[in-house]
Amino acid sequence: MEGTEKGPCRGCPGPADLISPLPEDLLLQVLERLGCAGEAARTSLLSRRWRGLWTRLPSLTVALHDVLFSSLEAALARAARPGVWRYHLDIRVPWQADTLPAASISLRLHAAAALSPVDMLFVLSPDVHVPRRDLPDNLLQLMLHLGIPWSTQVSPPPPVDLPRFCRAATIDLRARHLRFRQPSSGFPLLKTLSLTGCDVDLATLIPLCPRIRVLTVDNNGLAAIESITIHSASLEELSVESRDTWTSCVDVKAPVLEQLTVSFHARGDLRVFVLAPMVEKFSWRCSYPKPMYRLGLWGLLEVGLNTIDSGKGGCLELPNGYVLSLHMAAQGSYKFLNAEHTFAGEIDKHMVTKFSGLDLHLRTTGHAIGAVVLRLIGMHRIRTVVRNLRIILLKSEEKEACPVNCFCDEPKDWRTQTISFVDLETVDIEGVDGEDREFDFLEVIFTCAPMLRRVTVKLADGVNPCADWCTKVNNIFKAHPFVKCNIDLGQYVADKVLH
Repeated sequence: MEGTEKGPCRGCPGPADLISPLPEDLLLQVLERLGCAGEAARTSLLSRRWRGLWTRLPSLTVALHDVLFSSLEAALARAARPGVWRYHLDIRVPWQADTLPAASISLRLHAAAALSPVDMLFVLSPDVHVPRRDLPDNLLQLMLHLGIPWSTQVSPPPPVDLPRFCRAATIDLRARHLRFRQPSSGFPLLKTLSLTGCDVDLATLIPLCPRIRVLTVDNNGLAAIESITIHSASLEELSVESRDTWTSCVDVKAPVLEQLTVSFHARGDLRVFVLAPMVEKFSWRCSYPKPMYRLGLWGLLEVGLNTIDSGKGGCLELPNGYVLSLHMAAQGSYKFLNAEHTFAGEIDKHMVTKFSGLDLHLRTTGHAIGAVVLRLIGMHRIRTVVRNLRIILLKSEEKEACPVNCFCDEPKDWRTQTISFVDLETVDIEGVDGEDREFDFLEVIFTCAPMLRRVTVKLADGVNPCADWCTKVNNIFKAHPFVKCNIDLGQYVADKVLH
């Protein structure tokens, strides 16, 4: 058929090999772009021209994914090639039932460091041998039931050497629980360090990394991080997540840091010092095992401080900035005397950067919120900066009967207070169930915030608004015609601007 190209006939020569005649330098670049030593070695089957060529690669990726831990040291020794000056190590030890002695792990890390890799991923799936404390089983079970961290139920694991990786720019160590000895030498070229399940003294390690730019630490719920102490003149991104263990100190000094993410559990006397004037993205989360710090009936469960982007999270009118979030719950029908000063001091510890928004997540269990919200936003360091207030009411299925003269309504004169919130511009209240005490709070906010521009009220799920409720809300809104008022009734939205 005309116009149809026919393939080569039997006995005719095939397409010419245009790659093999290339200069050796170009062929080595082709092999280097394969990114794997095994793939490069298999090119020896193509022709005599390719045989052994891969052994002269200046850069070699050594991927050891299926090598048993017992054979890992020998495999790393075999990976050494003359002329290779840039190694990329990808070591992933497969899971095995036996625990590993610390001395053996040290030997494998030293074997990896002997290759002077420019980057290394080391994933250790098996457990390191960690002896249990000599405690009765019933006591260990009780500790587990009370939420006492796993690290207190076992003896500290034997220490492992962290050898000097003199040429490494990137190191990623992942394990279930590795405790490293205090490093004795530095990591002069290291720029990115990721530690998962590793217990290491960050206060000692980080100064030994003069060029570090990115640091990620995750204790994997096992390795204890009692102190997050990081001082670095070069660090730009920091992420620390401490799960299921207690942190007593956060000390960060990083003058060029741009992104900070910290999540930890606090218990007892927490010390916080953060010096990072260049931070743009900020995420801070501190949770407490129980309501240790209280304001009246309300106990503090979590403190957060986060960056908010304009146009996200339904806050279309909010500028870029930071939001302080407090999670609190009303517990019992009694108040704690002389607790406000201690509560305010604990909140102050987390105000490590300026913020303009305040998010209050309140689990009410049937108690009124007006008095406690006014006490919170009336605190000097909050009252003088907050422009945007968001209240999320979290209703509990187990409601408590709010007795007459309940402490949740103290001070009794909160409805007539004249606290001046001169910078408050927007108020959003979610989860309203239509009680009279909520109307009282709305009226106080309108009275105390002369610069108020917008108020949004959203009913709780499953609450059907009655005509009387709608009338009361409309009357309050009509009394303040220069404020844009929005009503979200759940099933449909009535967006009214009343003037």
